[in-house]
Amino acid sequence: MKEVFAVRRVLPVLLLALLLLTGCTGGREIESGLFVISLAVDPAPDGNLTVTIKALSGSLQERPESDQKESPPEDKTLEDTEPGYIVLSATAPSCLRAFGLLRATTPRTLNLSQLREVVLNRALAETDATLPILREIYAMFRANGEAIVVVTPGNAGDFIRRQHAILGLRLSSYLKFLFEHFRKIDIIPPRPNLSAVITSMESGTIDAAAVYAAGNDFEAPLILPGASETDRLPGHLPRTAPAKNEYMGAALFDGAHMTDVLTGDETGLLCLMMGQAKTRMTVLDGAQYKSVVNARVKRDILPDGTLHVRITLRLTLAAGTAHRTAGMMAADIERRCTAVLQKMQAASSDAAGFGRLAVRSFPDIPSWENSNWDNRYDRAPVRVSVDVKLQ
Repeated sequence: MKEVFAVRRVLPVLLLALLLLTGCTGGREIESGLFVISLAVDPAPDGNLTVTIKALSGSLQERPESDQKESPPEDKTLEDTEPGYIVLSATAPSCLRAFGLLRATTPRTLNLSQLREVVLNRALAETDATLPILREIYAMFRANGEAIVVVTPGNAGDFIRRQHAILGLRLSSYLKFLFEHFRKIDIIPPRPNLSAVITSMESGTIDAAAVYAAGNDFEAPLILPGASETDRLPGHLPRTAPAKNEYMGAALFDGAHMTDVLTGDETGLLCLMMGQAKTRMTVLDGAQYKSVVNARVKRDILPDGTLHVRITLRLTLAAGTAHRTAGMMAADIERRCTAVLQKMQAASSDAAGFGRLAVRSFPDIPSWENSNWDNRYDRAPVRVSVDVKLQ
């Protein structure tokens, strides 16, 4: 009798598990989703927006020409790209309605859980439409919050069309490793992911910085005599590579709209001043230096209102012959960091987060909001103190 009673107790549990395993709970099969890897937003005529997505097509074979159909109407186009991927676009009065059009005309459910990058046209990013667009993407479509926000001076849709996986990787893996690599060498800002950019735009105490990127046609390289290899913007690098898209630098925001850009070298200095610098290689007078450990950084606001950054940095000679003393290198870093801070002030962009220090001196939120911090930040004197130790 005990055995029969035990079986009766276990049987309902087994039946419930069987229902869950056989998909009888209304779950959605993975084949029903259109997994978006890259997403782009461009301004369109008459105040409209064009949303372009690059997604897994579900097939590694290109369609034969005899099976290809004519292009759909102007408000939606389906395009072939490299094998395994398709490009879809839709134009509508808002980003939300463009997504609705894509959902209504696509035989699969849009799935942004594997999203790797959100690319915005610069002209659009310079308007206040940026934050509502990013909110819609993140909240309404459950987008991957770790997706990187990118601003490009050209057409954002064309940017993701040119984006191809190289070195034998899938596009999603390629983009993941790509951004990890650029973070390690400090040529993109430290917090460019979708959730962090939205949070910074909404915070009132720090401004957002997204990745700046451009396509390179290799026909107009920009040579800057005496400048660092990364002290320039993407799109004009004097080199050739399998990828025509270049990611380097930062798009600075003041609240919800973009105001200026930093070069790759300036972005590295921003990472340094925020205590977020990784493995940094610096070439000075033919000698290459590598940071031994992450720099010790302290940001504070002095009693007279000066924005102060104190940096302690240890460097080791990696190649070449040293021609500068530690003091000379410290003075050079101080000068360049000060120039970056002043450039950010001119752009009204507090991407370094001094507002997070200033807000601590106020007893409540109304006092902080009435403090006119934005104007005070733009006019505050800046000072950078650097201690370099050579090894």
